[in-house]
Amino acid sequence: MTTLTFYGGVNEIGGNKILLEDKDTRIFLDFGKSFTRRKMYFEEFLNPRVANGIEDFLRMGLLQDIEGAYRDDLMAMSKKKIVPPNIDAVLLSHAHADHADYISFLHRRIPIYMGKTCHLILQAIEERSGSTLEREVLRYKERPIKSGSKTVERKIITFRTGDKFKIGSLDVEPIHVDHSIPGAYGFIIYTSEGTVVYTGDIRLHGTNPQMTIDFIDKAKSVKPIVLIAEGTRIADEERDESEAKVSTECKQISTSQR
Repeated sequence: MTTLTFYGGVNEIGGNKILLEDKDTRIFLDFGKSFTRRKMYFEEFLNPRVANGIEDFLRMGLLQDIEGAYRDDLMAMSKKKIVPPNIDAVLLSHAHADHADYISFLHRRIPIYMGKTCHLILQAIEERSGSTLEREVLRYKERPIKSGSKTVERKIITFRTGDKFKIGSLDVEPIHVDHSIPGAYGFIIYTSEGTVVYTGDIRLHGTNPQMTIDFIDKAKSVKPIVLIAEGTRIADEERDESEAKVSTECKQISTSQR
């Protein structure tokens, strides 16, 4: 039996956390931060408390109570029952915070699959911004942080278009898509009941529309039983909002100001 459970990303922008279960295999498609939910309670200088682990995140609905998903150190600080992880992997579509950042809370033994370029971008973000509880995607220090606290490196598995890999009962084929950040992917996932297609975030008005077309062509050919598609602006009227137009108008404006 194949099931999908949406813990985020429905009727909101970002915050994608989609659990795909097939036979005994359980994977998440992205595990991102929900800006919509977070801004209901917190802002720039008012953040969730760290001293009580993930308690604030659970109480405010920023995280859902998913058994076997979260870090032992944070569960202990929240006085929650610690159980072995039962998630087989996370497929990360791209490096934007609303798809990636809450991987920070996941158990150390859950492998994270991401594109090679996505990995490089996350490394750059980490080096530039430093570590906070909500941005520890690649590695983290066990909490509470004290002298001698060890750094935990997550198990990161990278891929490129053309690669295929197996996770339990699932065969996964990542394919590049065009987005406002490099290294974005959609996924063709072959389950025991048929093919599931997950677009991640896609666009056709950017600098590399052929990448998205490649994904669309492949998705059509596999005749999916389920299509999970990003739809932030799917109901907008068609209009010219290409990056070429932005570039041209910026040059015109800057020239006229000389």
